Amino acid sequence: MKDEVAATTAGLYEVDWEGGKVGPALRRSAERWPDSEFVVGDGERVLYRDFDARVDRLASGLQKLGVGAGDNVACWLTNSPWWLLTWFACCRIGATVVSINTRYKTEEVSFILQQSDAKVLVAMPSYWDIDYLGMIREMVPEFEQSEPGALTSQGLPDLRAVLLWKDERHPGTLSLEQVMAQPFDAGAVKAAEADVQPEDPVVIIYTSGTTGVPKGAMHCHRVLIEGQNIARAMHMEPGDKVLGHMPLYHVAGCVATVIPAMQHGCAVVMMPQWEPSEALDLIARERINIMGGIPTHFIDLLQQSEQSPRDTHCLKSAWIGGAPVTPKIARDVKETLHFDALQAVYGMTETMGVTTLSEFEAPIEVTCENKGKPVGDYEVTVVDPDTGVAKPIGEDGEIWIRGYNVMLGYYKNPEATADAITSEGWFRTGDLGRYDDDGYLQITGRAKEMFIVGGSNAYPAEIERYLETHPDIGQAVVCGAPHERLGEVCFAFVMPKEGATLSPEEVIAFCRGAIADYKVPRRVHIVADFPRTSTNKIQRYLLQQEVLDLVESTAVSP
Repeated sequence: MKDEVAATTAGLYEVDWEGGKVGPALRRSAERWPDSEFVVGDGERVLYRDFDARVDRLASGLQKLGVGAGDNVACWLTNSPWWLLTWFACCRIGATVVSINTRYKTEEVSFILQQSDAKVLVAMPSYWDIDYLGMIREMVPEFEQSEPGALTSQGLPDLRAVLLWKDERHPGTLSLEQVMAQPFDAGAVKAAEADVQPEDPVVIIYTSGTTGVPKGAMHCHRVLIEGQNIARAMHMEPGDKVLGHMPLYHVAGCVATVIPAMQHGCAVVMMPQWEPSEALDLIARERINIMGGIPTHFIDLLQQSEQSPRDTHCLKSAWIGGAPVTPKIARDVKETLHFDALQAVYGMTETMGVTTLSEFEAPIEVTCENKGKPVGDYEVTVVDPDTGVAKPIGEDGEIWIRGYNVMLGYYKNPEATADAITSEGWFRTGDLGRYDDDGYLQITGRAKEMFIVGGSNAYPAEIERYLETHPDIGQAVVCGAPHERLGEVCFAFVMPKEGATLSPEEVIAFCRGAIADYKVPRRVHIVADFPRTSTNKIQRYLLQQEVLDLVESTAVSP
């Protein structure tokens, strides 16, 4: 039965961390479940043994392009077998994937490529009517006239090659299939794999911050420990199917979804983008057992289920988080979609995505209260942020984390790393929470000004910095505004430069197509000035309250 952990899984969740590496972990899974499906998507159903063989061939082809230990490969792809092939091939030869949000625009991607020293860019020519090649042309105007694999770019001096997914062809590029078709050098792959160290980074995931400058959080092969713990907590078993709708460029997709599935003989059923009706169809048709998501995903599934019911009794467990979960939504999801367990999650990019999780067996009331417990052998404490002294049970404080799940640091940003991680190894989350008498951690707020739009982190400083590049904007302040479906959206207060005039529509149009859509303000208020303290500091809390009052008075989400 789906709610029983089979006796044959005894020992399945025990990780041998000594020397544990992602490449050999995939090989072990391919040996253990050779004829089981690992990746379903893009018109393919790829078995473990075939996927492992493809990874070897791609790894060998990348080596022939000069990719090796310590090199960074930027991956700008939607969810597909090709994203995973690129990642695992890099893991196998000691290179690191730099994940790039598919919603990012030219300026955002250019910054990441430059800051990450990316040697190779793997991208889609076009998708969702988005011209990715056009953006690449803006960033790397030399690429179409270059010898494939021998690119010289003035703006991106470290970039040597642009690779396109599948068998897509374009001047100055190679397709991933062309790279895989190079003569296979098994010995070179094996030698490179042997030289990989467990503490080497496997993925760099960029997240912004209060400075508005994106920072690349580095994670190493310790993601395998996280995978074991997630699988144990969610009762994953060989043969389970996991819905792969969370973006692979996000820690929730690559680490919290793919790694535990790979380690435990599960299949990942890919979705290139979230579409509620298609998701419900996949759940019913593929008999999905495991998934995770933000409240928006589950609200969408509930609405679709009401409109066109499907058989979802196959569902076993799901994590839900990224935004507060209301009791009504939690209860409706568990009962209507027939989950055995709906588990509240708390995590961050810097802590591998899952830090606390409510237990599989926990009553739904625990999920309703957004509570969870650490899933692994690491420390999670609640402290006074100024002194680092632990707060008593029941009192709010800042959440600090120490252990294997904390990132190695921010790539080439020692200052930001030192600000985030104390000399004793504690990662300061900037989030507020409290422990209760039963050992549950409850998230009670965010010390940082970040807000979350449909599961994507939006940082006011980053959006404000872009808004202030408008020639007529003197200063901008951005807040999160409540939204029924997305949780929060962007609300901007804009002060024009002296003598200038602006309209809200003009400000919004300035943002569209230039920054990721979830960062674009849904509503703009033009102001003569901002509320300020006696020292001229903007009183953001008053603007945030104004947003809440406006939303409440209009009785509609912005």
